[in-house]
Amino acid sequence: MRKALWIGCAALLIIGCAGTEKMMLQPPQPDKSLVVGAVLVENLGLEEVYEAKTARIWVVLVGKGVENGVEKIEGYRCRTDENGYFMLQNVPRGTYIIKGIEVDLGFSIHMILNSRWEGNTQIFEPGGTMIDHIVRVWPEMAPERVVDLGIRYFRFDYSGRIQDQTFAQLRGNSLGLKDKVYTMPSPAAYFSQKNPEWGWFK
Repeated sequence: MRKALWIGCAALLIIGCAGTEKMMLQPPQPDKSLVVGAVLVENLGLEEVYEAKTARIWVVLVGKGVENGVEKIEGYRCRTDENGYFMLQNVPRGTYIIKGIEVDLGFSIHMILNSRWEGNTQIFEPGGTMIDHIVRVWPEMAPERVVDLGIRYFRFDYSGRIQDQTFAQLRGNSLGLKDKVYTMPSPAAYFSQKNPEWGWFK
């Protein structure tokens, strides 16, 4: 896990894209990708609240792909469903990364979590008025038809520390909250089980 200091929160302004709520499923287009992922947030004491969050978390992603023979870098914004999962449909095939999230914590905290790099390490920290699209180090990722970003876990504690970790899946895992156990399939498995006839999974 990696840590950063909690230093504040603000409003978010960023270009948008489709989320998972009330979205029509699109058939696969040639040379495009389906990007799937999930977010799990635990609050361990901010405003003296202990809670887990998965639903209605805004996720900002940045993708680098090739479209019509030209490299293209673009930002995307989507919202998790009630179980914490999100997807981007028919985006350019390439490399994708979660750049930040926007989540409500405690009674009144509207957390904007951006990221930067120290060397090759991505560091998440709050602050600013928007989540930028600057990526210093791209993950090593072969272009795939279905891109599974895994489950991104963020833990906020009362001292202001932030920890983050990525899981392929969770099977009865206990994390920060002592009374919580999590079972979450991989994002690709989740959407495949939810939409078994969808062309992306055939």
